[in-house]
Amino acid sequence: AQTLTTAAALLCALPASVVALSKVETRNLDIAEDDASRGLMHVSVDFKDECLHKHQDVCIAAINAKLAAYPELFEGREAFEFEVNKVREATDEGYNIVSMRLNADETTVGGLLGDGMIWYPYEWCLAADDCYTVGPWDCDVGIPLLPEQCCKMIQDSVPHEDMNGKYLECYTEYPVGSPSNPVNPGRVCIHTDADGIVVHIPKNE
Repeated sequence: AQTLTTAAALLCALPASVVALSKVETRNLDIAEDDASRGLMHVSVDFKDECLHKHQDVCIAAINAKLAAYPELFEGREAFEFEVNKVREATDEGYNIVSMRLNADETTVGGLLGDGMIWYPYEWCLAADDCYTVGPWDCDVGIPLLPEQCCKMIQDSVPHEDMNGKYLECYTEYPVGSPSNPVNPGRVCIHTDADGIVVHIPKNE
């Protein structure tokens, strides 16, 4: 049960439900990250008006139209690379995985907001009628914890398998601007629900 998994292939995906992320969206996900703090030279543009709560096809078409109309906003590039990912739901494979976003140096846990807090978006169910909230976990106890330390704390706090015989597992997520997930101003990550509706504000990064 004590498993620590890396998922470099999911750099663009956010494996969390819309409900859980709504807890932090007002603080972080609806505003552009501070590029200066990461030492970036490009300007990240968000596509809220073009995309939020719209179908992914409408979103992509609107972004392409904006790119064609204002190429100077995007370093004169001619096209974007779109990465479309459905946000994880409680019925999906991997529902039992806790995402631990690392700090930019990839050595310690930073959390979604950079405050060390790690969230799990679902209840943990020992039976259909026996569910309870788990987390959040503070993986910055004066100094940020290593991923292994953070994961052990999380798993120790939820020691029982759920009604499907699964335990909580962890994977490490690399923030944009880190060595494993470098800034790519030609990339636009689009997160949708099961119906293809965009649920987070896309940005080119």
